[in-house]
Amino acid sequence: MLRSSAVRARYFSMNATVPPQSPRQAARLKLIALRQAQADKAERERALVARVGRWLRTMPTKRVGFYWPVRGEPDLRSIVGAWLAEDPQRIAALPVVNGKLLEFAPWTPTAPMREGDYGIAVPATSERVTPQVLLIPCVGIDAQRYRLGYGGGFYDRTLAALPVRPVTVGIAFDVARIASIAAQPHDVRLDLAITESGVL
Repeated sequence: MLRSSAVRARYFSMNATVPPQSPRQAARLKLIALRQAQADKAERERALVARVGRWLRTMPTKRVGFYWPVRGEPDLRSIVGAWLAEDPQRIAALPVVNGKLLEFAPWTPTAPMREGDYGIAVPATSERVTPQVLLIPCVGIDAQRYRLGYGGGFYDRTLAALPVRPVTVGIAFDVARIASIAAQPHDVRLDLAITESGVL
């Protein structure tokens, strides 16, 4: 059984580069609370998942990376599973922590899973793939498509290290939209972002 442990709690409170009382950390905590408190979250999630599905079907891609949902993040597993079922050549993958970077392990709805770093589920395989499109969860997303994450920096470092950058798509509820995250040099601007109400 994949446990929800103190290890996971340490991940979400971890911030190697931003002091705990910084404006970013304050914004992060507020946005996570707002996301989890949405009274109509199920309805918003259905709309967002449907929108992501429609967008995916317009993309000539065979390899999509996405994420295992935690802390109220939009759950894309159903639509990614449906996308896979439409073409046997398609591959979906979930992130696996390797040091300070992410790798991507192939996933299907029936794939065996194990507990990965920070208590987050990952596919129980050593196989790795390189996504052409990467669906990235956002704690916050600003008007310039800069993403506020949990503070670990994994996506920024991984995207900077890849020889060929995938199309990057932020996934968030409207409640995550903010005017600016005050982007720093290491922050990577996303190619687009999808919420329940539209595409940024």
